[in-house]
Amino acid sequence: MKPIETITKVDQVRHAILELIFSGTLLPGQRLVEARLAADLGVSQATVNLALQILHDQAIVTKILNRSTNVSRYSEREIENLFSVRLILEPAAAAAASRRLTPAGARALEQQVDAMRRAARESDLPRFCLADYTFHQELYRITENPVLIQACQAIAAAPFAYILCDRPSALPTDYSSLAEDHQLVIDSLRKGPEAAGKLVSELIAAWRMHSVRALESAVETEKTYAYR
Repeated sequence: MKPIETITKVDQVRHAILELIFSGTLLPGQRLVEARLAADLGVSQATVNLALQILHDQAIVTKILNRSTNVSRYSEREIENLFSVRLILEPAAAAAASRRLTPAGARALEQQVDAMRRAARESDLPRFCLADYTFHQELYRITENPVLIQACQAIAAAPFAYILCDRPSALPTDYSSLAEDHQLVIDSLRKGPEAAGKLVSELIAAWRMHSVRALESAVETEKTYAYR
């Protein structure tokens, strides 16, 4: 039997906001009104504020003190910068996670891969993205290195470049393959730190190249339609 996980109210609100972003209900650059979110979700405004602060620390929303909170909007250049940092941090996190991997940690990762597979079969993009997001959060947590976890949190937006760059036409289509990429990560963690770091580095380099090409293609398509 799998242990029952306790999800705090803040985490529930954070996941609800992420689903709204991943589904396109909340768009890049759109303002988030805390009072409205609190009313819609049936929680206190303080709970919403805490959830948004975590998402701000992960660069998924942008909080401007005493002004507003908006869904983050990234340029292609900013996406490249995110991936450049991700290429350094995440292989290191994978190697560290391999050293600390326990059966419980592996199960937590496998649970998210199973969720990705189900979402891929059902073409449920919001659920797929949420499972993808949670997979990486679990991977960072396994390292038990607070400094590395905090650094990795700052690049949490990187896997969702297409959505936060406001380029829906650049979205990937083979979600089943993406889910299996994450299974490969788990397999590499079991093989040891060197194998884990190497595989994650290769995967992120491939995802980065795909992201750049897809986003450039989306821009060219938009320009073509603009001239018609």
